[in-house]
Amino acid sequence: MDEKTGARPVTRPKIRRRRSAVPAAYRRRAWGGAAALVAFMALYAASAGWLVRTAWRLGSAGSGGGAGASAFHLVAAASAAFFAVCMIKAAFFVRPGRRDGCVELKPLDHPHLFQFLHKLADQAGAPRPCRVYVSARVDAALFYDLSLLNLLRPVRRNLEIGLGLVNAVMLSELRAVLAHEFGHFSPRPTAVGRWVYVARQVGAGLVAHRGRLDAVLSALAGGDPRVAWLGWPPRAAAWAIRSLLEAAFRGVLATQRALAREMELQADLVAVGLTGSDALIHALWKIEAADDAFDRTMRFAQAEKARGAAPRDFFAVQRHLTLRMAAALDDPTYG
Repeated sequence: MDEKTGARPVTRPKIRRRRSAVPAAYRRRAWGGAAALVAFMALYAASAGWLVRTAWRLGSAGSGGGAGASAFHLVAAASAAFFAVCMIKAAFFVRPGRRDGCVELKPLDHPHLFQFLHKLADQAGAPRPCRVYVSARVDAALFYDLSLLNLLRPVRRNLEIGLGLVNAVMLSELRAVLAHEFGHFSPRPTAVGRWVYVARQVGAGLVAHRGRLDAVLSALAGGDPRVAWLGWPPRAAAWAIRSLLEAAFRGVLATQRALAREMELQADLVAVGLTGSDALIHALWKIEAADDAFDRTMRFAQAEKARGAAPRDFFAVQRHLTLRMAAALDDPTYG
């Protein structure tokens, strides 16, 4: 009871935030995607093992046969061994996460920003970002170095915050976008889906990997015909095996399209649970206009730089072009 007015104080009910259960469809697709990726990895390992065994058998046969047969067996053995080495070497690839055009921020220099990000990650139930970068892009993304070890140990994720995005949205909307990114790695019931997401990128890296040995093989097969024939058998073997693996991986990707949509939905639900639905919707609405203005600003800045008069504030131009487009479209809600 208030002593001055005699009114009873208003007590606000405590709101308990309950995590939404992961749908059964998500679980089924996640486990199905995991099974498909495990089968692909088994196919990859079996192909590499078959090549090693074939190289050994042909090499043994070539060392004990006639002159003509020995030469044929030794060339075939060398081809199989060459591509086996390429496949095994590809399994140990490390592809750095994207850092082009990024500047790393340090916690000591930006304590309020890191406090904001750590609190948001904790609320989403996601690991805190290992490093934080800013870029000029209209984007916000979590990225990491890609390798086969990602399948066995937790991924150390880095966060990119695009200043083109920060320039276009309010703080609450930026929080919603970042919560969506953190939502891809929370909560615990979606762990299988996260593993599938990482494994899919690892599989794509295995299929697409081209190293120095491939460059040597291409140079040999495309050189003087008197020597180039030595590179034709391994190049044919490489094409055959890679075609098989690429076809198998396309099948894996086809089974995971529905899972990718489910993962986006789960990330949206995390963002909405933390920031409300309006902030995320408004951010998505503004990002489209920000992207268009960013592309126009890039073209304008390049043209002005060629004339020796580059704009001093790139993001002021982006904001100005957004307003001009809103006036041209006669749409006050644009951007």
